[in-house]
Amino acid sequence: MTESGKNASQSEIVDPLNGLELEISLNSFQIELHYVIFDGLSSSIIASPVNGFLNILFPSSSSPCISPYFVKDNSYVIRGGENILHPIQMGDSVEWKNMYGNNVAIALFVPKDLLRDFQQKFEAEKHRFENGLLTKSDNRIALAINQILDLAKRKHQLNNLRIQALLIEALVHQIEGLYAENDKRELILNKNHYDKIIQVKSIIDKDLSKNHTIPELARLVGTNEQYLKKYFKQHFGKTVMNYITERKMEHAKELIMTGEYRVVDVARMTGYKHSTHFTTAFKKYFGFIPNSLRYSFLVAQEGVQHVISEIEGFIGML
Repeated sequence: MTESGKNASQSEIVDPLNGLELEISLNSFQIELHYVIFDGLSSSIIASPVNGFLNILFPSSSSPCISPYFVKDNSYVIRGGENILHPIQMGDSVEWKNMYGNNVAIALFVPKDLLRDFQQKFEAEKHRFENGLLTKSDNRIALAINQILDLAKRKHQLNNLRIQALLIEALVHQIEGLYAENDKRELILNKNHYDKIIQVKSIIDKDLSKNHTIPELARLVGTNEQYLKKYFKQHFGKTVMNYITERKMEHAKELIMTGEYRVVDVARMTGYKHSTHFTTAFKKYFGFIPNSLRYSFLVAQEGVQHVISEIEGFIGML
């Protein structure tokens, strides 16, 4: 796939209402795609036609789905349902060794100008991505790959256009998946690993009454503690335990502001066995005790007399 550029040109049109000539900018695209389909029991070698990226799309099949390949004589292995992006230079060799007859893969060559922003981020951290960037095929990519393989069997100019559109769609979807879903829009090393970090976040958010430990969370998503601590902080800008505390405290504040729960109830709903421990944590996080927030809310909603009555009732229970 190559792109000679997106160019703006000037064109003049006449405004039919006042007869004035208006100057507008036209945008144009020129994109050329380079791809090859690897199939059959064979070893295929091809030289890269671009400076940029090699994108291998390798769908799952009914047979054992694994295949070795080489980029610039460096050996790699890809499994069914995986896709990968490698940096590549024009003329670099790509060798595909098909071990099973049912295996089919698509190799897409992407010039760096087509992914200029991605290329800049890639260049900034070459050491992290030297072995390629892995993504998993979701339903959207799997459908696009199957459609490409089907269209490639029927030679027609219109089919070629459809294949180009599907290749672009699959490429864009992968690049989107390689950005961490946070404000920093960081690139991530491995989409499969990133999914584990997202899964941990979902487990925490699902039930804030639970008190998760890092070993427990790591075990639940199938990773180790060191990886979880390092990459959770990298992607979300805070440690796992700080995130848990933040979510509990913000949730507690929301519950108190409804006016429907006592502090002792909110403590229980956010995983604290003793309301005194919850009050200490709440004051440390916000700088004031939860009761002061509750009474401020009650004053605003119910008036001073309601608060006095509640305090008298509390004293009466002592």
